[in-house]
Amino acid sequence: MDVESNWDSHWEEESKRSFWHEPDRAVIDLKNRLDRAKTPDVLDLGCGVGRHALLFAESGFNVTALDYSQEALNTLRQKALEKGVHIKIIKGSYSEDVFPEESFDLILAYNVLYHGYSQTFKNAICLIHKWLKSEGLFFFTCPSRRDDKYGNGEEVAKNTYKSLNSVHPGDIHYFASEADIA
Repeated sequence: MDVESNWDSHWEEESKRSFWHEPDRAVIDLKNRLDRAKTPDVLDLGCGVGRHALLFAESGFNVTALDYSQEALNTLRQKALEKGVHIKIIKGSYSEDVFPEESFDLILAYNVLYHGYSQTFKNAICLIHKWLKSEGLFFFTCPSRRDDKYGNGEEVAKNTYKSLNSVHPGDIHYFASEADIA
């Protein structure tokens, strides 16, 4: 099964989407601290069904949402229609150079960048740096080597495991170090 159909099959079941409808508290707090006039353009990278894209769009930010799963994007498109908000929705991967330089004031990558290998992680960080405006903000989450899940599953590369207890059993997860993140 390819990556896209794996994510599509996950998102097509409402029971697997329901957890992902509510924005994370840390992202809500971030949004509440931002001045929309100074940080108008937001990218939700690996947006899934769009809980964070919707949060920012409902607050008047210019939101672009990117995800690999057409099924997830269909859900987001429907929710945006229901809420009467505009979100630029793009099907693609966070590892593809799909945006011009300095396009965004904020890039959000919540539980996204660690899906894959270390080089995928590093390449994504380089692209994010390119896409961010010079004073832009980058908010992301990823498991580190201190995470309880580190070492669980089959090791497929250094610090990289095929997870057995993930959203998708068999997902490849890279566990970053502080040096990687820096």
